[in-house]
Amino acid sequence: MAQKSATMLRVVTGQGIVPRPNWLERILTMFDVRKTRIDLSRLSDDQLKDVGLTRDDVEAELARKIWDVPAHWRSR
Repeated sequence: MAQKSATMLRVVTGQGIVPRPNWLERILTMFDVRKTRIDLSRLSDDQLKDVGLTRDDVEAELARKIWDVPAHWRSR
């Protein structure tokens, strides 16, 4: 039980994406992905340049479906 609580705490506090085995956790992951993509869109062009991205890269990422994540995220 403590492990599950720790996982949920990371989700609620926005500490990034963690492996989530059940359907509720997969849904929470999709919301995390969407939030991360929106946060990325809020970066300035200079900040994007610092991480090696362009505004076009960000627009392409925002256009992806909420469930469109890397394959290694889905394999868990």
